[in-house]
Amino acid sequence: MTWGNPESPKERIISTLLQPASAVYGLGSYLRLRGYGGGLLERHRVSVPVISVGNLTCGGTGKTPVTIDLARRLTDSGLNVAIVSRGYRRKSREELLVVSDGNGSLVSCADAGDEPYMMALAVPKAKVIVSSKRSVAADVAVNVYDADVIVLDDGFQHLAIERDHDIVLLDYNDDPVGDSLLPAGRLREPISALTRASWVVVTKVPPHPKSARLSYFEEIIRERAQRANITSCRFVPHRLRQFGAADATDSLSTLKGVKVIALCGIARPRPFVDLVTELGADVLKLRAFPDHHWWSAADMNSLGRELARSGADLILTTEKDAARLDPELCRNLPLHFIELRTQWLGPVPVLSAPPFVEKIGNEESSLADHPEGAGAR
Repeated sequence: MTWGNPESPKERIISTLLQPASAVYGLGSYLRLRGYGGGLLERHRVSVPVISVGNLTCGGTGKTPVTIDLARRLTDSGLNVAIVSRGYRRKSREELLVVSDGNGSLVSCADAGDEPYMMALAVPKAKVIVSSKRSVAADVAVNVYDADVIVLDDGFQHLAIERDHDIVLLDYNDDPVGDSLLPAGRLREPISALTRASWVVVTKVPPHPKSARLSYFEEIIRERAQRANITSCRFVPHRLRQFGAADATDSLSTLKGVKVIALCGIARPRPFVDLVTELGADVLKLRAFPDHHWWSAADMNSLGRELARSGADLILTTEKDAARLDPELCRNLPLHFIELRTQWLGPVPVLSAPPFVEKIGNEESSLADHPEGAGAR
């Protein structure tokens, strides 16, 4: 099913049947929001600036690369940065876990969860802390690790922590207006929730975006978040790395004409396959697993047999998936992964100038005014 934006008659029927459940979900979301807005539920104020990176949908908009990019820029400016995450699908049972202390101490991916682990590897100077109670993690970041700023991963719906900046990501390929609330669609909240955003980022903008598409996003954002700054970005391939070899990298051009099996356990496999194809590789088969899938010995054995049958030259996966792979299980497989980087097509959210500037103006902006899809001027 094209979850969120059904296309076939069968998908539309399924979505329609799930609408009553979506109405119940929406009522619960509304009551929760009113509870925080009316003071019935307490919001925790951290003593340093908090930047939330989130979205309206279930996965796939690029929160992890955007969080990494912002944290990297903040640390490069000399600030002591802490990334706070819930550590979705981590295997550790501690209420609070320090994934990285910013000085080389790092727990395993299984204990941390794949996304916090990936963030810790990508921004080694940042403190990365996971907890189901993110207000507790934020206090530890400030009181124990002297954090100057908190970057709250996947924080838009986490209203228990007050934030100074709410960055909300929208996927260029989505139709948020035509989507439905969970479980009939992918929306965690109605699109009207954009009114809380201070920045809205249209992500995954292609190299040659359609002006009508950008105008569409401009319109729906301006209708619901009149004071928000608007910008956009895309995620571009940075380099090709050999799995299990820390310093082994290859040029992305070496993928041209190479026969590959694409392996991934992410929310949306198709963009990964499209990227690999654009780099010139011949994708013989896609092995797609559920998002955040933990790879087993059986998975790797099956993959090895598939490799032999297909005649593929190598197995190609994503950076996020590589974090969950066990080197022991993969030692005989020709595994590579692609690192991505965030390319901003307009101003970087919140960081109007390095180093971090806490207060910024809400300037008028237009996505359609910029051929590359950039916004806020």
